[in-house]
Amino acid sequence: MSGRKFIATIAYDISPQTSEQARKLLLAEMVGRRWLQACKGRKMPANTLWCQRTVADDDTTRTVFVACSEDLKKAVAAVRRSGREIAVRRVWVQVSGAGSYGIAEPDDVS
Repeated sequence: MSGRKFIATIAYDISPQTSEQARKLLLAEMVGRRWLQACKGRKMPANTLWCQRTVADDDTTRTVFVACSEDLKKAVAAVRRSGREIAVRRVWVQVSGAGSYGIAEPDDVS
């Protein structure tokens, strides 16, 4: 398997009633699943993570999308198993080829 690389970004919105401990545990669970909080030394926006995935040559962006969604589902389940309540309200997953990616400078978008 030579594999192909994809970049995935996930952004999630958590219910305001979710405790800070549950939020931190969710982040720790996602980081443990190879999701990154920073890109090239710069911190990602709040509740946004990214990862680079190498998959089999016959896998597609849909395969990666499903795997990313499963990562979050498993992380939420782990938070709940700890006895903490958590409610994820919205999730955005973007999967693309391993082309250009990074954090734009605020001056670049204003």
